[in-house]
Amino acid sequence: MPFSEYVATRNWVSPTVYCNLINLRNRFRGKAQTVRFTGEQGIYVVEDGRDTLYICRRSRHNRSKNGVLAGVERLANEYGLAAIPNLRGGLLVDCGANVGELGVWAARHCMRYISFEPEELEARCCDLSNFKGEHRTHREALWHTDTTLEFYSRPETADGSLIAGNRIVSVRRIPARRLDSMLAAADLGSAPTILKVEAEGAEPEVLQGAGALLARFDYVAVDCGRERGPERKDTFVETNTALSDAGFRPVFANFRRLTMLYRNCDRRG
Repeated sequence: MPFSEYVATRNWVSPTVYCNLINLRNRFRGKAQTVRFTGEQGIYVVEDGRDTLYICRRSRHNRSKNGVLAGVERLANEYGLAAIPNLRGGLLVDCGANVGELGVWAARHCMRYISFEPEELEARCCDLSNFKGEHRTHREALWHTDTTLEFYSRPETADGSLIAGNRIVSVRRIPARRLDSMLAAADLGSAPTILKVEAEGAEPEVLQGAGALLARFDYVAVDCGRERGPERKDTFVETNTALSDAGFRPVFANFRRLTMLYRNCDRRG
């Protein structure tokens, strides 16, 4: 790691020094991307002259090193979302939104966006990036019952989960809700409706909590990688079984990250 980047990403470096070093490096490399401290504790904005993205973990600026749109499109491609036709007027429900990168992608395709993110700083960034700062990202965790559970926070690596694992930074009790409870009154619209699930190992429980609502989605994109519990197990078998039983069939697989895209055969033929 170059010295300028190493220093800039250390938390003991002031926000001003951090931004100046990153911006200086980007100018030398001919990158249009700049990073600016918002003045709100822990929150920065990445700008490239066209798009903006708010972040709260310093190293995350590198995901936009070739531009904000390039970064969010890369993430969408990892889930196979770019292959879905006729996105305009559709809806993306983002479970595990982090800072809301896929919301920026959805806006580019004239889609509505509903986000869930229990990490407070990440949820705040999602609101800033997608809802002009309005408190619209749901802070509840998603589960198979409506209850209160311990949330094991690991924000620096974006690994917060309702399932205990290694490298826990802090533990706090938060509301956990079923997805069908949260969206009972929501207008999902006609098409295309996409559910994206990234729950750090709790994907089976999130899908279970969707209940009959699952049948109203055209596509489900899921990260079933090795993130469940201390053993770092994947959730492919459980998620694949749940979605297959609900009438979904896989249409895309990213085996490096173990992300899958499923299509609802009953709704899309």
